[in-house]
Amino acid sequence: MPDMLKAVLGVVVVLLVGARASGQQLQTLWDLPANRAAVVSTQPEGGAPGGAERPAEPRVVHTAGGGSKTSGGDPTTPGRAQEVGNRHRGKLELKSFYEYGDDGFRWTTEDDEYSLGIRGMSQLDTRVYSQPTPGFTSSGFYNPRTRLYFEGHFSQPIQYEVSLQNTFDSVALLDAYVNFNYDPRIQLRIGRFKTPFTYEWYRVHIWDTLAPERSLYATNFESNRRFGLMLWGVLLDQRVEYAVGTFDTQRNSLQAFSGRQDLLAFLNFKPFTNWEDSILRDLQFGGSVDAGSPNQPPIPAALRTNSAPSGNAVGGGAAGDAATVPFLAFNPGVREKGGRALWELHTAYYCGGLSLLAAWQSGYESYAPGANGASTRIPIDGWFVQAGYILTGETIRDRTLIDPLHPFDLRSGRFGLGAFEPTARYSELRLDPQIFSAGLADPTRWTNRAQLIDVGCNWYLNKFVKVYGGWEHAMFGSPVFSAGGTPTKSNDLFWVRTQLYF
Repeated sequence: MPDMLKAVLGVVVVLLVGARASGQQLQTLWDLPANRAAVVSTQPEGGAPGGAERPAEPRVVHTAGGGSKTSGGDPTTPGRAQEVGNRHRGKLELKSFYEYGDDGFRWTTEDDEYSLGIRGMSQLDTRVYSQPTPGFTSSGFYNPRTRLYFEGHFSQPIQYEVSLQNTFDSVALLDAYVNFNYDPRIQLRIGRFKTPFTYEWYRVHIWDTLAPERSLYATNFESNRRFGLMLWGVLLDQRVEYAVGTFDTQRNSLQAFSGRQDLLAFLNFKPFTNWEDSILRDLQFGGSVDAGSPNQPPIPAALRTNSAPSGNAVGGGAAGDAATVPFLAFNPGVREKGGRALWELHTAYYCGGLSLLAAWQSGYESYAPGANGASTRIPIDGWFVQAGYILTGETIRDRTLIDPLHPFDLRSGRFGLGAFEPTARYSELRLDPQIFSAGLADPTRWTNRAQLIDVGCNWYLNKFVKVYGGWEHAMFGSPVFSAGGTPTKSNDLFWVRTQLYF
């Protein structure tokens, strides 16, 4: 008999002898119904010394899946794999509530050391475009965003968020990060999250915006979400907000390119924030930057009037391609290659029911017609100004969802119409004409300049439901290609967005 076979048989014999020696426990395990967990006593027969009863140490045995929780793992030691330091806290009692001021359903332990929160948002659009529409845009119903957030803390200073988003027709990771908050003046965040560039993007949540989408510059050149590491906090008794971090270079991406990083920084001043009786209390101003040297496929692959940066090409068949107006698309093979330096100066003012926002944006991106092509630095400039005013008496100190004084309700004794906030914005974006002369885009199909006028009204039925109705007029510096074959220098969008957020 070969030595290997002898060794195997020897092991089998030892296991069988050991099993017979603990035949009672083996029989108990054998009798367990399939796919169930049983508690088996490890107390020796005869009880504790002196005849005293001693509580049995429970051992949970899982028979389904071959593991302690799911398939894999050690099925014999669930909850007991750690010996020294294991506090054996068992099942912790939870408190449950809805956080009305800070949004979301919450479950916390009695000491508030561990928590889980769930928030959600869905935006449903009706978009009606004038004809002909640029690119392959189509009127219809769309779902630009549906999100589900899971967030909380494991010990109060260690916070987390994991969230998912459906964008038109694709589902992907939105955020996944851990935040260490032992001192609000200097916090550390690591993972994938909103990057600190442009006031509209970093400081104003999409559910709080005056118009459904952000201005032209922020829409196309916001840094979006990326993986990175960021220091951030508030200083000088809430008067200064800052953030600075290093991030992967591609906007809205899930991967790194060429081992390179962007440096992003944001600074916001609120010098009068503690002057409670001053009309200057909620005046704020500051700036932000995005600097790096990427070498990667371009995002955005096409510049659009009202869609976040993506790699979707014009005519690619994606729902987002049909929902939004393109005005410049890069030629196939073009890469972001070389220096990037983008910046913004912003100001915002809130007083009573008034919201005023404005920004001047500039900088440059570098592009090459191919992986081995020479880079061309393309200057980029933009600006916007925006205003809104709540007509129904509610007041704010920052952009937020309005909780109406009289929520919409048609029931007897509860009648109310909600809150109304008319709004208007002018926005402009211009790229240097070298975008065409360097062979990066086709001047017979696209333009290097776009302007937007948005006029509409937000109707807050209650704290959770918001309806925007408005008109958006897009103007182009030169005629833009349309699927119907007739180039157009302008386009009109009639837009209704119904938003649920909780």
